[in-house]
Amino acid sequence: MILDFLFLDENLCLSCKRETHEIHFLCEECLDKLDFVDNEFKILDYNTRVLYFYNDFMANLIADYKFNRNTSLYKVFGSMIYSYLKEKKLFNFDYILATPSSKSVLNKRGFDHIRLICDYFIKDLGISYLDSFKKIKNTKVQHILSREDREVNLKNSFFIDEDLTGKSILVFDDIITSSNTMKEIIRTLEKNNPDSIEIIALASSHRVKK
Repeated sequence: MILDFLFLDENLCLSCKRETHEIHFLCEECLDKLDFVDNEFKILDYNTRVLYFYNDFMANLIADYKFNRNTSLYKVFGSMIYSYLKEKKLFNFDYILATPSSKSVLNKRGFDHIRLICDYFIKDLGISYLDSFKKIKNTKVQHILSREDREVNLKNSFFIDEDLTGKSILVFDDIITSSNTMKEIIRTLEKNNPDSIEIIALASSHRVKK
């Protein structure tokens, strides 16, 4: 079972661990380092929302969470997403799809970093996980590949055996860069006839003009 890091003062910022946290379990100084963009754009004609620009601070925060196993940061990211969903009134979904990792990645990392973030707020949303959606292929790390190789790398890497007729799906991921992962997820979902698909991500490395 994943346990939060223990701090001497539970009111301290979960990033710097020095100052008292204000919102999203971060102190004012750390909050100022975030670049909130609230971008909306389309991926394969589906509405996509991104909260923050993937600047150095956000990159370090996500890396600390994923690779250094600072699992307490799930509260930071979960709070960010939940607050945004409430502000935008994005509650009318049958399922949330926490972008899955392969078994090899999960075994190496020791926890499902995307699902843990969703655990923070899913009960309050009153929707269910789309647990039938799986990653079945051990893909290579995307950022080391060429644009062409990225698409080949992800092809047929996801699978779902469930009729989604009339169902609405909210797909969540931490970072959107080339969008290839999200495109492959969408193509896999489309085969099962969902009524609607929307995407939300914490951060993107691209600034998108509204």
